[in-house]
Amino acid sequence: MNDGSVRIGNVEFKTTFVDPIEIKNWFVDQTGSTSGKHLSHPGDTAIYQDGVVQMTPQGQYRAQEIDWALGEPIAVSDSPIVLLDHLPQASARSSLGGKSTTFTALTGDDQLKLGVVSEKKSLLSGKVKLDAKFYDLPAATEDNSVPKFILIDDLGNNVLAVKPSGQLSRYDIRDKANISIAETVDLVPDSDAQVTLCNWILGRETLFVGDSEGNCSGWFQIRLSDRSDDTFADRKSSDGFALVRAHAFPQGPGAVSAFGASSRSRMFIVGYATGQCSLFHMTTEKHVADLQVPDGGVVQLARIAPRDDGLFIEADGKIAHYALSPGFPDITLASLFLPVWYEGYAEPLNMWQSSSSKTEDELKFSLYPLISGTFKATFYSMLFGAPLALLAAVYTSEFSTRRTRMLVKPTVEMMASLPSVVLGFLAALVFAPVVEEVVPACLAAVFTVPFVILLGAFIWQVMPQSFTLRLQPYRLWFLSPVLCLGIYLAYWLGPSIEQWLFLGNIKFWLVHPEQGSGVGGWLLILIPFSALVTFVLDVYVLNSFWRGSVAKAPRFTFSLLSLGKFLLLSLFTFALAYALGTLFDLAGWDPRGTYIGEFDQRNSLIVGFVMGFAVIPIIYTLADDALSTVPSHLRSASLGCGATHWQTTVRVVIPTAMSGLFSALMIGLGRVAGETMIVLMAGGNTPIEDWNIFNGFRTLSTNIAIELPEAVQGSSHYRVLFLSALVLFMLTFLINTVAEVVRLYFRRRAYQL
Repeated sequence: MNDGSVRIGNVEFKTTFVDPIEIKNWFVDQTGSTSGKHLSHPGDTAIYQDGVVQMTPQGQYRAQEIDWALGEPIAVSDSPIVLLDHLPQASARSSLGGKSTTFTALTGDDQLKLGVVSEKKSLLSGKVKLDAKFYDLPAATEDNSVPKFILIDDLGNNVLAVKPSGQLSRYDIRDKANISIAETVDLVPDSDAQVTLCNWILGRETLFVGDSEGNCSGWFQIRLSDRSDDTFADRKSSDGFALVRAHAFPQGPGAVSAFGASSRSRMFIVGYATGQCSLFHMTTEKHVADLQVPDGGVVQLARIAPRDDGLFIEADGKIAHYALSPGFPDITLASLFLPVWYEGYAEPLNMWQSSSSKTEDELKFSLYPLISGTFKATFYSMLFGAPLALLAAVYTSEFSTRRTRMLVKPTVEMMASLPSVVLGFLAALVFAPVVEEVVPACLAAVFTVPFVILLGAFIWQVMPQSFTLRLQPYRLWFLSPVLCLGIYLAYWLGPSIEQWLFLGNIKFWLVHPEQGSGVGGWLLILIPFSALVTFVLDVYVLNSFWRGSVAKAPRFTFSLLSLGKFLLLSLFTFALAYALGTLFDLAGWDPRGTYIGEFDQRNSLIVGFVMGFAVIPIIYTLADDALSTVPSHLRSASLGCGATHWQTTVRVVIPTAMSGLFSALMIGLGRVAGETMIVLMAGGNTPIEDWNIFNGFRTLSTNIAIELPEAVQGSSHYRVLFLSALVLFMLTFLINTVAEVVRLYFRRRAYQL
């Protein structure tokens, strides 16, 4: 006000439902007619008292009027108030009946002031008193001109003072006793343009800046320490935050003269001095529409209707209303699959967040984390289930007796009858809590169980042949105690491994890369690699020497030497993996934060284990059928040429049945990609995009199951969910198409045998 004071008030719409008789009597008193002539159909509206009344579709009469309250004047300065901005309260009437109001003002004597007005209610009289405190903001030293815009952010932590030259001074006002300039930013770098408009969009976090050359941009604060590169390495501030330009828009035809932000979305309209208006969306940077004022002239005012269904443009003293149907500007092809820079984040990210606690928050609809989660679930599930299913099919088809096969195959097929919701229940409430307590033992079991099984196979060869021949039909059942021994060995070694490699607490080790070494993490991935290297070395280097040296040795001696070679090669495998892990660790490469990281109870390890069991029956059955269709004369010919059962299986049977085996894998892959209940109950439902085996994920199918029932029909969220279903279909279709091409290739090769 001109006298240097401010008044705090509140304006809102008050809605009441009025009795029809009262409506009728009021119209009779005012016009002498009945109410039926004024409000006879739903949607009819008429002036009523100090507002309007409307007939609803239910036949009720809804009256609306403006309710406002204005407080007493509060003296701020002896000079007039030139500029003013305040922090709106979240709840209605809270500025008068609530806690406090924060505002900033520029006075006529060029003084910047911060005011905090609190309400105090007397316990005796019940009267409300306003307690005002004022603080002076220091002047910027770089530019002595008067600020053209002053703004206060949504949390009341910062005051922004913008000068025509583009210099912005950001004041840190969290400590009212020590207010300082946190940083100074040039809003129009590398340009002589003048800032013509500066205002908040919805949420008061992103600052719109328009200049005299028609350039528009969006700015918000980021935490400098969260940035992964050195883009803003030269930026310094006293509070560790920096105001950065996150969004830039096409240059307009003239100076920016008007601005209006939507009250329900991130859309905004910009008016130019040439009479043109442009509609943009801040988050996606989409150019929604353009319009030209018929008579030209400078656009003095531009506003978006509360429901985003209209535009109000003022130019040359005339106001025009335009109907608006913006569609869905918050969704673009780039925002669905490419990183987007969201408010408060230090850099562009792929995120899925379809709901929030505040209506002003940005909704994030990136499908990339969901697609990544789908591939993650598929990879870890197939990594566990596919080898077991294929090797089991090869064993029962080529090495077991017919009686064993007739018992094993129906049992495995019976597993397919288990409902996925039961498997998900077991994974979430039984397996996950158990695994959480014995993580090192579970990791050790991945290596001890195969090692003990192979060790048992070599020990079997050492036994007398007369003994093994009698027990040949029952050798499969001897795997049961060996399997239990491998599990017990992992359980016994788990605490020692945790103490040796993981600082005694693997969960602590996973989240503190600065402590301990990364050798333990490297072993998890390097032991399989080392085993592959050892296998190649054994087959192509050692075997030729081995055959020439011990070919004429007795069976018992040869078996003992083979057992010794296996133990030495196993030791070499571990030593090679440990040496490489130590080398990588010394080079500064730590696996934490890549395929291993923070441990969550419901994670990819649990889902891969349980969903692997769900897919084993499908792959096993189809693979076994494919192997069974290989003509028996091919096996007989190979055996007749002196090949062993293993050589016949690997070099004759499997290549012939390769098309069927590949089809089994692809069908299992499709089953895993579309699985919902197991992932829903055991996957954690966190839409993240890393490949950490110890945390969760969210797939396309589970996201649809979770959010579609709650999505508003016709909304952007609703449409993106249908799009995600289409993406899932396209991924499955693409995988199946590639699988069919590969299957036909293997089939043609099989016909040539």
